[in-house]
Amino acid sequence: MSVNTFRNLSNSVLSHVGRNRKLYILSADMSEKIKNIIYRNEHYKSDSKYVIHIAKTLLTLIGIWPRKDTFLDNVKMYTQTVTIFILMCFLLIPHVIYTYFDCEDLTKYMKVIAAQVFSLLAIIKFWTLIFNRREIRFCLNEIEIQYKDVECEEDRMIMLNCAKIGRYFTMVYLALGYSGALPYHIILPLISERIVKADNTTQIPLPYLSDYVFFVIEDSPIYEITFVVQMCISCIIMTTNYGIYSLIASITMHSCCLFEVTNRRIEKLRNWDKRDLHDRIADIVQCHLKAIEYSAVIGKSLSFVFLSEMIGCTIVICFLEFGVIMEWEDHKTFSTITYFVLMTSMFVNVFIISFIGDRLKQESERIGETSYFLPWYDFPLNEAKNVRTIILRTRLPSSLSGAKILDLSLQAFCDVVKTSAAYFNVLRAMAA
Repeated sequence: MSVNTFRNLSNSVLSHVGRNRKLYILSADMSEKIKNIIYRNEHYKSDSKYVIHIAKTLLTLIGIWPRKDTFLDNVKMYTQTVTIFILMCFLLIPHVIYTYFDCEDLTKYMKVIAAQVFSLLAIIKFWTLIFNRREIRFCLNEIEIQYKDVECEEDRMIMLNCAKIGRYFTMVYLALGYSGALPYHIILPLISERIVKADNTTQIPLPYLSDYVFFVIEDSPIYEITFVVQMCISCIIMTTNYGIYSLIASITMHSCCLFEVTNRRIEKLRNWDKRDLHDRIADIVQCHLKAIEYSAVIGKSLSFVFLSEMIGCTIVICFLEFGVIMEWEDHKTFSTITYFVLMTSMFVNVFIISFIGDRLKQESERIGETSYFLPWYDFPLNEAKNVRTIILRTRLPSSLSGAKILDLSLQAFCDVVKTSAAYFNVLRAMAA
């Protein structure tokens, strides 16, 4: 029922009451329709905060959470962006120089390449979020708007259920990621073999063995300061990776819920009424278009992140597998467990991203299936044509892709697993 219809209905009810001087009692069905029209979600602010809480907390810590486009906010953003990027380069570049030019046994240090690729992925995600901050801000603002304008409690529950799934995925990945990354950056350097200096003294190895070309850090207290700085920067890199991952999971699952809400409204057309059929189909078309537009913005703004994530995780996984075998052969139990947890977190990362992309495509296609099984052949001719238009539109379902090179799906996850195993075999042959 449209708002105009509801207005006319209310006027007729009032006139009838005025004429008969009696209390007019609405039917249960009409009361439900009126309730759906006047429904407003009083908890929209807390609902929208629930969706993005984890991502906002992590990304605000490193200063790249999309802010309002004001002069002061832009100054803060650029200052924090330059500072964080310099710190990331301070950690990554000397580590790469040492690994490829100074270490005596490259095979021994091949397992640390995973940390370098992980840091590179953080830089890619970091700059992608900066360059596409307007699109990301649009997606975040739409979440609050859509929770505010939700039409009934059923739609709200569908949206919250999807938000819970995205939040659950994030918590699982964060638990695995931090439980593997923190021991890697903090505990492993403390239990590693000491470095013997020229004066016969020993030092704890840095979390990232590095060659700072323009200055020497072996002397105290510069060495201790560098040790602490590297641990802090590694925490920044972890926060960047995990925060952007949480953002991806949150907004993508919200995109899935928009298609689910549309699908629920289509199913309700089975009990159709000729008087409001046109308005209900128009509302469905509008809801469907919003879902398509929202998913398109996500796919366009994060396309390069998806590609780098799938390729980068494939490389990281194969080197972590190599690290597990190397530490196992050296009988280092704690190191083996640490590398195994990190490897598991990477597998979970790829699986969740692939699952979300696959679910988005399935929910988009399901709208066409639900529309097809409606009794559209009994609809008036114009409304049947509108339903047919919805079915035709779903022949091109919404999906997420990595720079239009690969689609995010469970098949892509299987490809990552097979490719990483193949690369691992190559590394084993090289190290043999």
